[in-house]
Amino acid sequence: MDTYSVVLTIVVLLAVALLILLFERKRARQIERDLQEMARQRRRKDAP
Repeated sequence: MDTYSVVLTIVVLLAVALLILLFERKRARQIERDLQEMARQRRRKDAP
């Protein structure tokens, strides 16, 4: 492989890794919101 191919491969791998991290952050925030909503509902249900 020549230098261009190596650099292109590294750039593509970094771009894919960045996309995965951004997607996972969005998903983690959604899960956190869902858990907070579930906790609020449980507190309302358990409240006298």
